This record gives sequence, structure tokens and C-alpha cells, in this order.
Amino acid sequence: MAAGKPGSMFIAGGTDLVPNLKRRQFDVPALISLAGLPDGRAVEGSPDRGVTIGARVILDEVARHPEMQSAYRALAQACGAVSTPQIRYMGTVGGNLLVDPRCNYYNQTFAWRKAVGFCMKKDGDICLVARSSPRCWAVSSSDSAPVALTLMAEVTLQGTAGSRRIPAAALYRDDGIAYTTKRPDEVITEIHLPAVAGRMTSAYWKLRRWVSRSRFAGTMA
Repeated sequence: MAAGKPGSMFIAGGTDLVPNLKRRQFDVPALISLAGLPDGRAVEGSPDRGVTIGARVILDEVARHPEMQSAYRALAQACGAVSTPQIRYMGTVGGNLLVDPRCNYYNQTFAWRKAVGFCMKKDGDICLVARSSPRCWAVSSSDSAPVALTLMAEVTLQGTAGSRRIPAAALYRDDGIAYTTKRPDEVITEIHLPAVAGRMTSAYWKLRRWVSRSRFAGTMA
């Protein structure tokens, strides 16, 4: 990444990045695959000692792992609530922590965005959500991120300057464009969940819109 062209991006599962590329939301001269890395695919430890999750563990594995079903159950439920089974079988937990913020004016095709004049997050100069705002109001749609913060998790970042371990809460900024403190040359390598004393549990509930296909088909009929 450090030696490549500016604007290059890392790709792991690609479940968030590839759709964004199809909508031309990123101008990427090169994609650097993380698939060849020899580590990052294990879940190690136990609640009484703490658990370390490799960033390339897929979401479905986190959701079903036996060590995640008690004290860290909220994270298992969050990973199990991400999108669809196809996404959960390919998307990684590290990627979900870094999922691009969403906005109704941004997550559209290039032609749609061009028709409304683009927005601050890509190709424009104003936020279409709040036109007088000096900042972008795209918001996170990650399921795992709020749970990682709640569980007081930490993440390890690896870059050209070495590795650093920071609280998950320190990974994020309140900005729709520069939404993390991760440097472009860094990747998340591990997520660390602290040890839990006693018989603690946790839970995650997701509130989202749901459209019934049968109801929709009946309405159209």
C-alpha cells in the first residue's frame, strides 16, 4: 500500500467495497487483497481469559463460535444479524468494523447521484442531508462496531510504522467522510475482547425496516 498508487484500497471479503465500486463511489487505482495473509482467521481464548478474534474471521463464524455464546453473545448476535447469509459467509469481522457510512443521497448509482448534483462525501461540495452543514452526515451501519464499543474491545492495527493497539472507541470519528482514525496503510489484524469475571451475558437487538415480499407482490397484483 505504501509503495502503490495513492487511493489504493485493501480488500478482504469485499461485501461492502465491491458494491460501492459498482456504484462508482470510490476512484480506486488498485485493490490490494488480504486473502493471502497467513493469519487472522482464528478465534482464541475464553471469557475468563479474554478472547482474540482475527480480523479475517468471517461473520458467520463469529456468530456460531462456542466461545461467543455467553459473555460475548451480543457480538455473536450482531454478526449474525448482518445483511443476508451470503454476505455473512464472505464478509469479515474486521471489514464490518470499517464498513463505509451510509446515506440515502450517497448510496445510489452514479447516474442518480449526478442527477441530484452529487454530495459532499463524493464529487460534491454540500451535504444533501443538511445543506447548511459544514460536515458530512453519513452514518455508520456496522452491526459489530457498537457492540465492540459496549464490550470495551480493543483492536490491533498494523501498518508500515508498526503495530498499535487501541480501544475500539478510539477507532472512530464523528464524521461521515473521515470516519476512522485508521491510517490508509493500516489494516485491522485482531479484535481483543476483555476477560469477564463471573457469569455475565449480553444481547443485541437490531431495529430495521422489513418489507414482506408476499405483501409487496400482493399489492402489485
